[in-house]
Amino acid sequence: MWLKIVIGVLFVSMFLGAFYFESTPERKAETGLERSSGAGTVFRLMSWNIGYGDLESESRAHVEDLPAVAQVILSHDPDAVAIQELTGESQLKLLLAQLKNRYHGFVSSTGSADRVAAVLVKQRGGKEFLPRFAIVPAGDKFAAAATFRWNTKVPELVLISAHADAFSASRRRVFLADLVDWARNAKKREITFIAGDLNFEVSTHKRSNLFTNDAKHDSESYAYLLKHFTDVGRDAGETAVNDRRIDYVFGPLGSASVPRAEVLRGAAIGHMDHWPLLVEIAF
Repeated sequence: MWLKIVIGVLFVSMFLGAFYFESTPERKAETGLERSSGAGTVFRLMSWNIGYGDLESESRAHVEDLPAVAQVILSHDPDAVAIQELTGESQLKLLLAQLKNRYHGFVSSTGSADRVAAVLVKQRGGKEFLPRFAIVPAGDKFAAAATFRWNTKVPELVLISAHADAFSASRRRVFLADLVDWARNAKKREITFIAGDLNFEVSTHKRSNLFTNDAKHDSESYAYLLKHFTDVGRDAGETAVNDRRIDYVFGPLGSASVPRAEVLRGAAIGHMDHWPLLVEIAF
């Protein structure tokens, strides 16, 4: 009798185990998060400060690095890219040529600065996919924005490429507040991303930092961003040398998920002090 019961239990366990392991891949496929599935629901976004460290004689992007920068972009095939620290439109044109003209591009105004933020959008067929570009005034700086149709099943996307002040937390706070307010004033049906080198680092593991005035400004900037956006790259880790996470992608609140958030640590060229942040957002 007991032998029959034991055999019966083992049989049921084997059956349930087989069902579980056979069903798992099927459930994964049903999520639609895999870019290779052709479902067209995963948006791939890269943010990268391609400048050099402050101790270098020229900390802006170097022309000789642009072919390698283009190769990194082409190999990871993002739908859009936020670039920081180009010297201006001339470098953008060189980068677009190295990208084999597969992307549209736009740079912000320099204002009083000597470097610009840029936004790249992958080219797609049809006039409805042509991006619209804008300069976003924020504090005493400017950001670059692109509004574009990425997928006919998804509302238009807005990408803001931003580079916040590296030396003043109060300036960062004004800059980021202006960016958020500009994004909030966009059409409600658009899905907005803010990406770039925001130059602040807020960590709950470094609580002593919260007692400084700079940390107070940066903490409040981060809190204001989180009120309206999701920190999409939160789990990707440090994005710059000296174990700093100062490059961000903020995306929409709500039902979008993040199947991938990765810092490409082997991609830095020359004396660059940042690595590209690559994220995938599933709608």
